[in-house]
Amino acid sequence: MKNKLPHLFSLLTIVVFSFFALGSGDSDSSVEPSPIMAYNFAEDFVKQRLKSPSTAEFPGLFEKNKHIIDLGNGEYKINSWVDSQNGFGAMIRSKWSCKIKFVDDKVQAENIIIE
Repeated sequence: MKNKLPHLFSLLTIVVFSFFALGSGDSDSSVEPSPIMAYNFAEDFVKQRLKSPSTAEFPGLFEKNKHIIDLGNGEYKINSWVDSQNGFGAMIRSKWSCKIKFVDDKVQAENIIIE
């Protein structure tokens, strides 16, 4: 029984973690847009336009917060940077900006500019 106790505890921990991570199953609950969520969506849109998206490095969480402007009504303006490899394999820093809009259950990106 002693050997089974750690396994049982591990299984119970996984079940409890899964419940909290995945939620209680309420499909009616919607996620409220947040500044950091807007930034994360913006990162995805920017990565789609990079030569080597797998090498992309964005600012850390605390710096990201300084790059987000809440425009209200689920709209955010983001001015930030990304380090990524160019076509020659050299890491370069590019400034980028875009506007993220949360409309119903969709996310829209407008005016994506990468310099």
